[in-house]
Amino acid sequence: MHIRAFARRNRDPEQRSDEPTLEALRAESPVLSPESGLPASWLRGIRSFYDDLHAEPGVPRACGGTACRFAGVRVESHPVYCLGRCYEAPAHENRPAAPIPRMSLAARPVVLRHLLAEAGAAGANDPFVDYALPDGDAILAAVEASGLRGRGGAAFPTARKWRAARETPAVDRYVVCNGDEGDPGAYIDRLLLEEAPHDVLAGMLACGRAIGARRGVLFIRGEYPVAAERARAAVDEARARGLLGDFEVQVLRGAGSYVAGEETALLRAIEGLRAEPWVKPPYPAERGLDDLPTVVQNVETLAVVPHIVRTGVKGNAKALSLSGAIPRPGVVEIELGTSLRRVLEEAGGGQPPGRPWKMALVGGPMGRVVPLADFDVALDYDTLPGMGHGGIVVLDERVSARTLAEHLYEFAAAESCGNCAPCRIGTAQLASRADRESLERLMDTLEMGSLCGFGQGVPRPLRDLLAAFPQEMFPC
Repeated sequence: MHIRAFARRNRDPEQRSDEPTLEALRAESPVLSPESGLPASWLRGIRSFYDDLHAEPGVPRACGGTACRFAGVRVESHPVYCLGRCYEAPAHENRPAAPIPRMSLAARPVVLRHLLAEAGAAGANDPFVDYALPDGDAILAAVEASGLRGRGGAAFPTARKWRAARETPAVDRYVVCNGDEGDPGAYIDRLLLEEAPHDVLAGMLACGRAIGARRGVLFIRGEYPVAAERARAAVDEARARGLLGDFEVQVLRGAGSYVAGEETALLRAIEGLRAEPWVKPPYPAERGLDDLPTVVQNVETLAVVPHIVRTGVKGNAKALSLSGAIPRPGVVEIELGTSLRRVLEEAGGGQPPGRPWKMALVGGPMGRVVPLADFDVALDYDTLPGMGHGGIVVLDERVSARTLAEHLYEFAAAESCGNCAPCRIGTAQLASRADRESLERLMDTLEMGSLCGFGQGVPRPLRDLLAAFPQEMFPC
């Protein structure tokens, strides 16, 4: 039985008088829908899960993410782990966001094709050009030929996921755009949603044609209010121009949960539930929203699809977010295989005076720690597994390996959804491990026993720190 049907059959007869009404909850966040039919006890549990729904009203949030944490300023007001403003760290909501710098090291930009004057291609400044798409068979064939892999972190072959959804018998299907970009150090999706939303919508339309879906959901993290406004405006504009046909797109905002970026947790959030992952299989491409085949792709993946379909380019473009100990933070587009050192020197501006580099955190708190000696590593999903969404935070010699590890411990404990015991208990105990052997045993448990990629990925950067800086992690 579908979880919403279960909820309707087990509705609480009365709402507690001290609880907000459904209407009030809806005003706080669309995650909690009056039409959900969920009992009041469930609503209380759901409300307690999301940070934004029980934060102190009117208090501006300060960022405690990696770039901001090591920018030298500590702010004690309501913390969050990323505001998508890592390039101006330390970030705080009490001042307007500065424009996101952007550049390209690629010969011909693809991800940033509509955001860089030097893109040069015909129609580069036309936001509606990408809606001119062929039929579903041609779209799927072009995506398959391009070799495009998902840019959300798992790097799963895009066409394989689409084909699975297309070939699963069903009366309808869904396309879900995962705009819940939560990795501290990443703000690529924020740039695309705010300044190139039609690229993303055209990508959703392309996916819909390829798999036979008539409905799409664009889910945007609660920390990106401007992105949500511009996405809704873009949907209205595309609909008014007749560009979407019978493809319906709904824009929803999240309510503060890092784990909602995991695809099954995201689907639960869309359904108005706690963003807790489910055991796979079934995979969303077979059974997702409303038990129908559902393709979940991140913003950047969908944004490049229309250009790939129209031009036949290969799917090797990748945008990166740069922040930390560099003179020129911002978003840079590369071709996969470009070295980390080249990115930091040519796009980032090299080492700042008096701040010699020590290491870089690539891919966020479940990503990789690359020490300075290994900065020539190629940035691609095979050479550097775990590079994830592409957020890069450069750290100088003032940051010890142990201090970075403690920051990662704190993040893991704070953002675990608590759905499985290995992650719920294990992340809370990371900081208490006083020796390497004990820490490694705990990390083994997290990797083998955790339900989703969050707990499984927590040990990845910690193992890099142990390998590169053993004496700093556990001095003799």
